[in-house]
Amino acid sequence: MTDKASQQPSQTLTLSIDSRLEDTVLVAMAVRGVCAMTAMSQKELNRMELCVVEVVNNAIEHAYQGRSGHRIEVELIYSPEENLEIVVSDYGSAMPEEVRPENKKELVVPDPHNPDTLLASGRGLAIVEKLMDHIHYQSHEGRNSFHMFRAL
Repeated sequence: MTDKASQQPSQTLTLSIDSRLEDTVLVAMAVRGVCAMTAMSQKELNRMELCVVEVVNNAIEHAYQGRSGHRIEVELIYSPEENLEIVVSDYGSAMPEEVRPENKKELVVPDPHNPDTLLASGRGLAIVEKLMDHIHYQSHEGRNSFHMFRAL
């Protein structure tokens, strides 16, 4: 058990990007930089980057309907010896109730013989949920925030 007094304080990196798909590279670079401060393997780091980019892309595509000129905020909260929390926030359309993490459906594995399983979208959040330790979504006073946690 670690003594609270000896624990290192958390560090937060906050980014604000425009709602353009090409700006997600900045977020990916920041995630890689923060993850490099941890003992994560390259495989885990790649998974973290995938999850964050997926959630940012979802904000661009769904909250802002693919339109640029809107703000997306990303907070990377690194708590040494505890976890990495990543919060992606937007000010666009809220995530519909039926696709929120708490109302999730099981991940459908694509079957090339069943066209109903070959949907173009809908798997991203299920993948994020599988790769992260915990996720949750909240919408409050026009700010939509998707939280992802990964134990260190």
